[in-house]
Amino acid sequence: MTSKVWLTRDEDFRPGAELFRSERLFALWSYSATHGQLLLRADQVPGGGGRLPTTVEVLFNPVDAVRIEAAYRGLLIRCATEEEAARIRDGLSDDGHRSGNSRVLVLESEGATGYVVTVNVGWCEGELSDLQPSLFNTFSPYLPMWPVKPLLGVGGELDMASPQEVAEAFLTGLPEGVRRDRHRSVHLLTAVTEQDGRRRRDNLGVFLTEADAEEARRLVGPHVASCWVEPLPVVL
Repeated sequence: MTSKVWLTRDEDFRPGAELFRSERLFALWSYSATHGQLLLRADQVPGGGGRLPTTVEVLFNPVDAVRIEAAYRGLLIRCATEEEAARIRDGLSDDGHRSGNSRVLVLESEGATGYVVTVNVGWCEGELSDLQPSLFNTFSPYLPMWPVKPLLGVGGELDMASPQEVAEAFLTGLPEGVRRDRHRSVHLLTAVTEQDGRRRRDNLGVFLTEADAEEARRLVGPHVASCWVEPLPVVL
């Protein structure tokens, strides 16, 4: 069961109003340049005691400006007062790229104060599968590829596995009970063949490098109606 709140309307952001409060330990988890998405996550017991039964994630989208900590022990998110909002906006450069309807949200935790200038904010709480990268990025039939990043779009690719990790996974298997946060792309060669007026689509092979897949495509191309290479994630 997953609970979800997403705030977008002006009436949701009254000056000084408290929006979200939690005693959990939150960490800065991901940022995607696509749509300016910023994600905080809380799923760990403070002091290294393991994972909690549920995960809480907070998403800001799109983000115009930000000043935050890497971690928060307890988190309060509230709308800035009119005076706070004016002071924060005065300190930002006017580069002409900020959203016209952005709001200033204040983040507070044990004496630490920061802010996020954003249009929308929301949060989810639920059971996060070891194979699911985020409660905010789930499989979609409109983009039929398994998500491997917490947020859709261009990110830091910090979860890219090394060739050595891929080889070790093939040779020794995968550890039990750990999140599948690492991935590496393989390259699938697909072709459409035509015989007796009928067309058939076949997956011809999976290649570890893009160069090998493109060479295979060059060799296969003259013998089929069409063929192409697409990357697919191997989730570790």
